[in-house]
Amino acid sequence: MTDVSPVQALARATAVGGRVANLVKWEPKGEDQTCPWKLVVTLSGSTGDRAAAAWIIADEIMRERTAGRPRSYGKWREAALNGTKLTGTEYALVKAFAEPVFEAAAAKKEGNHGLAGYVGEWLWYLLTRDLPEDPARTVEILGPPKAAVNDGGSDGLVVYRERAGAWGFSFRLWEMKKYTGKSDDPGGVIRKGWTQLSSKGATYLGMLSWGDKLLRDDAREFVGSLAEQWVDEEESAGAGVSVALNATAIPTNAFHLAHEHFTTHKHPGALQGLVVAIDDLEGFAHEVREYVWTAL
Repeated sequence: MTDVSPVQALARATAVGGRVANLVKWEPKGEDQTCPWKLVVTLSGSTGDRAAAAWIIADEIMRERTAGRPRSYGKWREAALNGTKLTGTEYALVKAFAEPVFEAAAAKKEGNHGLAGYVGEWLWYLLTRDLPEDPARTVEILGPPKAAVNDGGSDGLVVYRERAGAWGFSFRLWEMKKYTGKSDDPGGVIRKGWTQLSSKGATYLGMLSWGDKLLRDDAREFVGSLAEQWVDEEESAGAGVSVALNATAIPTNAFHLAHEHFTTHKHPGALQGLVVAIDDLEGFAHEVREYVWTAL
């Protein structure tokens, strides 16, 4: 359980611009591999930094789930920061947004693997959104994680606007995994991520609906044909696997066998890996839950 209050966590989060990306160190790895990867080491030994990151994620999740509405997001945030509990209709309303992932975790203090995986997805999303962009391309579309970690479909999709290329755009379909083992060998979960993309990637893309999205005219045709580009193995299509794990399990080598498990899409830059290392991933996920649930 965190000893840092929401107010204290918010103060530190504000000091770093409200971004988890400002609380991490990252470095490129495997640049001579078919699948290069990035190692992001986050949440240092500083209790304040860890709490700030947990608050940022909790706040981002609740804002996204509630569309930032004053009666749900606003009331939740006010109560959390004031250290009070919601009651009546406000309680019922906010709980409806928080409970799909966090109610079960509130009752089960340890070993809630779904919660750790869900927080891992949000770490990928926030880091993808806020880390420095490649100057050759900018993020055009980045969808937040699904409402619940066990929902069907893809875990993550990024559409980039490219300065070069036939389409003027590219995309990468991501699969998220967590590894809470004690050894520094997450190879099994990485392999599972690649095999899922290999067997289900086209299906995941076929499940996407863009009817409710506001798209620029030049992006509409591109995003409507993502599944086609995937099965045709066009250079505009790419795949990625992200793994959230304990800092004690950071691998020396990773993603060097990706091309053996994902055998299509052989063009340069098609594959990308990400390892996000956290001191006690499951413990951190519960800290996020505590900040979400503190008003309930």
